[in-house]
Amino acid sequence: MTSAYTETIRETTPAGHQRAVAFALSQLLSEFPDLPTPHWTIPIPQPEDDRALYGYLQREHETLEAFLAYVKVLGGEVTSCAPVEMYGRLVRTHAVVAQWKGVRIDVTVTLPASIDVQAAL
Repeated sequence: MTSAYTETIRETTPAGHQRAVAFALSQLLSEFPDLPTPHWTIPIPQPEDDRALYGYLQREHETLEAFLAYVKVLGGEVTSCAPVEMYGRLVRTHAVVAQWKGVRIDVTVTLPASIDVQAAL
């Protein structure tokens, strides 16, 4: 087998897609080491047309400032859902979706509904 064939198999298999996403995450963390640390997930399987990495800002990183740091670095589109009640408080989930090194990165945060993320952009 040729190395080109091997490389194609490597990038078109589920494991190859996971490696591409993991590499993009590694690059993001290397280039921006001061970004807050979300909980990262790589869904399995990774379809070729939907390589994705999901980050969820939680606990001490569940802040407007942490979310805005990702918006600044990634750019992309910011969306917000309608407020919902969770554990007795009104909250809203916000997401930034962008492309990074050929991978879709989706970072979300849940904040009190009173925080106006759009005004902070």
